[in-house]
Amino acid sequence: MMSEYTTPESLAALSVIDPEIESLVLATPSTPNRESTIEDIRNASAGSAVRIIGNVSRSQVQKIPMRDGYASEIRIYRPENPRPREQTPLVVLIYGGGFILGDNKQLNAYARAISTLFGATVVSISYRLAPEYKFPIAAYDCWDSLCWIAKHAAEMGADPTTGFILGGVSAGGNLAAVTGQKSIAERFHPPLTGLWLGIPFILDETIVPAMYKSLFVSRVQNREALILNGDSVRNTYDLVGFDVLSPDFSPFNFPGAHIGMPPTYFQVAGADPLRDDGLIYERVLREHGVPTRLSVYPGGPHGHYSAWPDAEISRKWDFDVIDAFGWLLGRSVNPSSIRKARDERNCP
Repeated sequence: MMSEYTTPESLAALSVIDPEIESLVLATPSTPNRESTIEDIRNASAGSAVRIIGNVSRSQVQKIPMRDGYASEIRIYRPENPRPREQTPLVVLIYGGGFILGDNKQLNAYARAISTLFGATVVSISYRLAPEYKFPIAAYDCWDSLCWIAKHAAEMGADPTTGFILGGVSAGGNLAAVTGQKSIAERFHPPLTGLWLGIPFILDETIVPAMYKSLFVSRVQNREALILNGDSVRNTYDLVGFDVLSPDFSPFNFPGAHIGMPPTYFQVAGADPLRDDGLIYERVLREHGVPTRLSVYPGGPHGHYSAWPDAEISRKWDFDVIDAFGWLLGRSVNPSSIRKARDERNCP
């Protein structure tokens, strides 16, 4: 729990790189540095993600309308052996990528496992990316998608009153948190029953509550981190054009924030500039009476589960994701079934 990390020194201990990941980095030949375009970054990310994504043939693609008439793509996963409709929960997933890359295939392995193990209908949504589409278009697209999915849940064979979970990683964690808080502010129906926030981007130093400012140190402690570092965080600000005081930027900017939020599962990487976003938000929700669950990965860089999927820390991350969905849905599953689903991520 956050109570273990109450000083800058205890937080700094989380930044010490995981030994296995350090050895994997040292064993990987370095490549010459060069200026990369957005297209270079997107192409490289798409190529490296193939193994993590796995086979997407079980999903169905559909276009849905956004508020401005744009047709956004969703990817639907229906359970192979569906329960009666009244027992089929609904899960909505939001991919990450710094608001500039990624697509709705990214979380395919998790979507398949959740659908299979919990008999859930899973919908992986899309949102328009920066720099072509600046803030707050991504937040608008996520909200509009959630509204459409809730309205059409029965057509997909789901009943969100039996479980309605929203989750995402990194930028998707930000969008899930913002959308989740907005659902409370808007008295959304049917209400969300749980959130999954993986390595979420939640805060800017200007909006950190005064009582937590001494614990918001990961931007400095992990400014030279692997995968995501201080420069890349600053570049994201430039590319996306955030308004850090907007409710579409952070749940902390909503009037009456945090009260009545659904149970929330957090995953936090220790060697990540965004580490303290998740730690602080988990503590704030807990202090507002929200049931929370927190998994911390000491020495894990941002997105380590994707960059080094066979490392033990990444295997634990994958296991924890599925196990936590059991907690959120109130449906336990055998640990061996979770491990099997993880190992079969590339199967048809």
